[in-house]
Amino acid sequence: MRHLRDILAVAALVALPLSAPRAEDAGAMALALAAADVRDWVTARDAARASGPMAEALVGWQALRLGHGGFDDYLAFLRVHGDWPGLALLRQRGDGKLRPDLPAEAIREWLGDRLPDSLATETAWLATLDEDAARAERARFWREVPLSAAEETAFLAAHGDELAPLHPARAVAMLDRQEWAQAERLLPRLPEARQPLLKARIALQAGRAGVDDLILALPTDQRADPGLTLDRFLWRVRAKQHEGAQALMLEASASAETLRMPDLWASMRVDYARLAMRAGDWARAERLAAPHFLTPDNRHYADLEWLAGYAALKQGAADRALEHFLHLEEVVASLISKARAHYWQGRAHEALGDDAAAARAYAKGAAMPGTYYGQLAAEKARVTMPADYAVTGEATDSLPDWRGSALRENNVFQAALWLVATGRKDDAQRFLLHLAETAGPEDIGRMSRLMYEAGAPWHGLRLSKQAANKGIIYPAAHFPLTGLEKKELGLPPELVLSIARQESEFNHTVSSHAGAKGLMQVLPGTAQDMARKIGEPYDLPRLTTDAAYNARLGAAYLAGLRDRFGTSVALTASGYNAGPGRPARWLNDFGDLRRDFDPVDWVELIPFDETRNYVMRVTEAMPVYRARIQGKPAPLVPTWELTGGGLMPPPPVRLTLALSARPQAKPFIGPRLPQGWITPISAASATE
Repeated sequence: MRHLRDILAVAALVALPLSAPRAEDAGAMALALAAADVRDWVTARDAARASGPMAEALVGWQALRLGHGGFDDYLAFLRVHGDWPGLALLRQRGDGKLRPDLPAEAIREWLGDRLPDSLATETAWLATLDEDAARAERARFWREVPLSAAEETAFLAAHGDELAPLHPARAVAMLDRQEWAQAERLLPRLPEARQPLLKARIALQAGRAGVDDLILALPTDQRADPGLTLDRFLWRVRAKQHEGAQALMLEASASAETLRMPDLWASMRVDYARLAMRAGDWARAERLAAPHFLTPDNRHYADLEWLAGYAALKQGAADRALEHFLHLEEVVASLISKARAHYWQGRAHEALGDDAAAARAYAKGAAMPGTYYGQLAAEKARVTMPADYAVTGEATDSLPDWRGSALRENNVFQAALWLVATGRKDDAQRFLLHLAETAGPEDIGRMSRLMYEAGAPWHGLRLSKQAANKGIIYPAAHFPLTGLEKKELGLPPELVLSIARQESEFNHTVSSHAGAKGLMQVLPGTAQDMARKIGEPYDLPRLTTDAAYNARLGAAYLAGLRDRFGTSVALTASGYNAGPGRPARWLNDFGDLRRDFDPVDWVELIPFDETRNYVMRVTEAMPVYRARIQGKPAPLVPTWELTGGGLMPPPPVRLTLALSARPQAKPFIGPRLPQGWITPISAASATE
């Protein structure tokens, strides 16, 4: 293929203005992008030129990410479009174009703040340094960066004598990264005294036989090596020796140093703490959850802080629990997590007998009424839903408008606008989600509105979740009405909407890796059964082309779950997500949340992260959809939603006939519906 400059006129990319572009030909742009999709670069070039600079930039972006062009083309593109998505791949391709004979300033500009992480970037970077700086950089690179066998040979051929004292440090660093093959190549270069410990670690990571003998042959002090302990832990996890793995975790959790790499313990720390929770061993759960020695940017940090606090609360140590919940509030940003922290602070204050502090904590949580724990806090505080949550219809005009906003001057947003104009909504969403990473919640609301107006509610909803992560929920975008609420499906429309929202985000064309299809993510076999049940013909293609057809089949399955479990959202939602056998088993394992088990605890005991989150998201959507459909605020009573008011499903027909022959007894109908279910909570509380 000819040089990219000859094909795409990259100079046009450099000249692309950062303000609003001139009008382009959407048809020519669509042709250019379609040609680029099939690697017809000549047609792509000609059509992009006919359209204008944005089309040239978009085609160039595709070509560069495929590895076409020279180093100058990559550098020129980043000078203008350094804030576009997908640049990690583009930089990786550009790194392969680096040469040590390039101008030093160009190499420095290209790398910026990045440290070289490949032999190509290292070789070019070294050419820009003086000898002392180059020696220090070679030492860093050799200690830290994995290399192929050929790259390693080449680097050692050039700098072997200089790097020889660093071989032990590199071997340990590679093993800490679980790169055992890299360490094994170094063994012949290491002093014999250093080899036994490294061989034991390599055997553990590689899953080789005879590892016990290697460990027992080590001196006592080396058997306590933190790296070896980490490898033994991971080996036991892989071997499903979970009791032994937990014992090592508890033993190693004395300090960050004894853990060696706290991040590598974190995922299993969460799993093991929850396992101890489900066993009712609260003391063990707390010891497994904390101390964890993670930094707040670790994705498991918040969950472990909550787990430690929850386990402490269950042990009666409310003061210790409160410390964890207060710390949780400090390190999280999303509304979902903030509300969680405030609710559990309230529970801890209640346990300490401080009702005033509990009320303040619940009030803070209730200020986030679009979240599961915010609604639980509102229920405790007897706070009503805000009126703006009851907005009816599509209500896109309730979202901030992107027209006339400063957002229109943003080059990434301009690219998204043009992609929408050419019918490439999925590509536009990629640009918008990238922009949302650094945008404020109001601008994300504007992006969400754009996608709703473009007829892609699933993209608008996904963007609204990003706004919620930064502190604002826009009800019309976060809980969209798509017309599904007007269908006669034999179920409360808020339930069907809440399930569809969680299943597909209302994308009726989507298919999952497991084969679930369409709006309600119905499996083909289930769809066939439900079609037979409701008397409709089974048509596989319609599952992803006809949203109403898919909704009818999904609703029929959902109705079967309600027949089995009653109106409990926790049971029907978990049954829809994980299969009906799972909630049936959990009723036996945990207790019946419809009768005598705390529903909040029951949900937290669900062993699958996806299902636990699913139940929370469906539950929080129910009252908002109820309000949006009815056009008036709905009571916030999530414990009633979770339990279905304690109402049990009717027994099977045969059992009903058998019971009818017995003496009459007062039937169990569950707890009384919560005060305020019909009358708004504020009115009910005002009369007390």
